[in-house]
Amino acid sequence: MVTTHPSHLRSSRPGLAGSASGLPVSIISVTRAYGPVKAVDDVSLNVLPGEFVSLLGPSGSGKTTLLMMLAGFDNPSAGQLVVGDRDLARVPANKRNLGMVFQRYALFPHMTVSGNIAFPLRMRGVSGSERDRLVRRALDMVKLTGYADRMPGQLSGGQQQRVALARAIVFEPPVVLMDEPLGALDKKLRQHLQIEIKELQERLGATVLFVTHDQEEALTMSDRIAVLNNGQLMQCGSPQDLYDRPANAFVADFLGDMNFLPGVSREIGTGTCRIQVGSALLAARLPCERAIALNSRVRIAVRPERIALSRLSGSQSPGPGLTGTIVQRVFHGAAILLMVSTRDPDLTFRVVADAHAAEASLEIGENVSVDWSADDAHVFSEAA
Repeated sequence: MVTTHPSHLRSSRPGLAGSASGLPVSIISVTRAYGPVKAVDDVSLNVLPGEFVSLLGPSGSGKTTLLMMLAGFDNPSAGQLVVGDRDLARVPANKRNLGMVFQRYALFPHMTVSGNIAFPLRMRGVSGSERDRLVRRALDMVKLTGYADRMPGQLSGGQQQRVALARAIVFEPPVVLMDEPLGALDKKLRQHLQIEIKELQERLGATVLFVTHDQEEALTMSDRIAVLNNGQLMQCGSPQDLYDRPANAFVADFLGDMNFLPGVSREIGTGTCRIQVGSALLAARLPCERAIALNSRVRIAVRPERIALSRLSGSQSPGPGLTGTIVQRVFHGAAILLMVSTRDPDLTFRVVADAHAAEASLEIGENVSVDWSADDAHVFSEAA
C-alpha cells in the first residue's frame, strides 16, 4: 500500500469569495474486486482542499473505477472514501454533492443549454430567479454567454464539453470529478481547454480529481499526479517530481519519453554508482530508496533531452564512454530528434536537442560520443 499526504502543499486555495471552497478527499486502503480480479488494489491517497490531482495510467489501471466509487456509481470491496469529514459508504450518489464531468458529455439532447445547466439546480430545489442567476454565471464562466437557448446538437464538441463543465460547477460543489473529459476532442482544442479548466478550477477553489491516460495533459494541469497500474498506486507527487525522480521503471517509462540501457552494476558509492553498459562504464545517480546490489543486472534510464552528443572526428579515438552513430534525424520545429545506434552494446536510443544547439547540426552517419550528468540517469534493477 502507498499512502500519500502532500504536507508541502498549501492547505487551501482562494475561492470566488476569497476563502477555500474545496474539501479534502481521503481514499483509505480502497480495494475493488470483481471475483478474483482486483481493479483497485489497496489504494490510499489524500487530496487537499482546492488541489487538482490527476489519476494517470493506462487502460485497465483502475483510475476510472476509483473515480466511479467516489461518485457513488460503484462500491468498494474494502476501505473508506471520505470527503471532508463525511464517510461516503452509505451516501447515495445523488446525495454526495459532487460535480461530475463525463468523457462523452452526457447532455440531455431534448434540453437547451440553459436547461442542461439548470438540471442539478432543479434537483436541489433552487428557486427560479436564483436558478437563472446561477445559470448565467456558469455560462459566463465557461465563455458561453449567448448560447443559453441553443440545443446540444447545435454545438461543437468543445462547446458541448463546456456545457457539461458548467453543469458540473453550477451548484458550486466542493469536489469535482472528471473522467477523461477532453478525450474526444482534437489536440489543439484539448490543449486550449486544459488551460481553461485549470484557470476555472483555481478561480472556484474546488478540489478536482481528473482521470486521464494522457501524460502531457496530466503534466500540464495537475498540482500532483497519482500514477496507477494494475490497480495499484505506483507513485504520487508533483509533475516535476515524477518526471525527474520516478520511483520505479513503470513511472519512468509511462511519464514522458525515456531511454533504457541494460547493464551491470560495477561500483556503488554514496549517492552514485557506475554501470557497465557494453565496454563502457557509465555514471548514474543512486536513489536512497532503491537498493541496487553490486554486480546485479540493472537498467539505466535517461530522458532523451538530458543526453549530450559530441561529434567524433575521423582521427579522434573514442573515449571510455559510450559512442555511436546518428542513424536518423527528425525535425520537430523547436527540437531535433536524433536516433543514435551503438555497436557495443547493440542499442538504438533517442536524443532530443534544441534546434539551435550544437547537436542539431549533426547529420546521419556521423559518429558521436554520448554523455549525461549522473543526476539525470536513474538506475532500476532488471527485475523491477
